[in-house]
Amino acid sequence: MHFVFDLDSVICSPAKGIQFGIVEYVDNCKPIANVSEFMHWLKKNGHLLVIWCKRPNDLAVKLATEKWLELNEIPYTRLLFDRPEYPIFVDETPSNAKYFNHDENVRIIAELFEEWKQCITENSESQLE
Repeated sequence: MHFVFDLDSVICSPAKGIQFGIVEYVDNCKPIANVSEFMHWLKKNGHLLVIWCKRPNDLAVKLATEKWLELNEIPYTRLLFDRPEYPIFVDETPSNAKYFNHDENVRIIAELFEEWKQCITENSESQLE
């Protein structure tokens, strides 16, 4: 399985302050109890571990984050940055989403796709007048 972990507040305590300096990413973050051990166990059992953080995709931040992960022995397969605040994952073709109802994201896409079709129809009709 692929497990996607958020970094701040899931793997480590978040850096203090609103504007993060590079030092805060290394010095002010502390690992949260049992997370590293759990991640090691997942990796040992063949799972892939992705860390997707909200930190900016900046080279200095990336290097500081990788340094912190190494110092704290946090295993991962892939490290991603610039995670959006509340992502909607599109994992069904929008035109087929209405036939699936397995999660809230699919329902949102289905509703928006129907709204889009209605908008297109209304625009086409108004152009014919």
